[in-house]
Amino acid sequence: MPRLSQNRNLPVAITNLRLCTALQNCGAISVANAFDKSSAKHLYVYDDGNLGFTDWTDVAPAFASKCFVATNPNNNTIALLPLDHRILTGSSVITGGVCDGMLLTDKEMCLIEFKTNVTSSNYQTIIQRANDAIDQLWHTFDNIIKPKCAAQSIAGQPIDVEQMLSIDFYVVYDKDLEVTGVNSELMELQLQFLTDKSHPLYFDNGKTFQ
Repeated sequence: MPRLSQNRNLPVAITNLRLCTALQNCGAISVANAFDKSSAKHLYVYDDGNLGFTDWTDVAPAFASKCFVATNPNNNTIALLPLDHRILTGSSVITGGVCDGMLLTDKEMCLIEFKTNVTSSNYQTIIQRANDAIDQLWHTFDNIIKPKCAAQSIAGQPIDVEQMLSIDFYVVYDKDLEVTGVNSELMELQLQFLTDKSHPLYFDNGKTFQ
């Protein structure tokens, strides 16, 4: 699988990478050894079946339809945290579901769940997998990341990620299936998520980071 072609030893300009320390001791590998960073203008994030966890590349791969594209016009430093099967592996942690990965900047947190292994355009299958993804995304944030961050502190104050960062959630299908939030039932899921969780949910294959 393709990997980043640029120098990976960029200066860490992400002040909120302090948040990553909250996820220590949640799996077999430390956050420091698992996360990656880049300031490339386009980053293709994908669920790597060979590695068993989320990875990325700055060169468009042949399987681009199964990627989440992080568009980065200002060349901000973006960190990739591969969560499922990498940073979050402890049985006491993952019970309830874990999403695949997180993209993090000093302003934004983006949680991603890939459903790109869905090959059927059957409506019921897509909705079922959408609901599964929503459960995984929210459990990862509300039951793992948020409380573990709150147990950390900056200048003596608990880390409140919802106050510090803009947070959104993405469910990613193979783009060739043309699954988007304009579908009426998916729109309803998005609205319900926003109403219940106060954060946006998208069925999309990319995001532009500010």
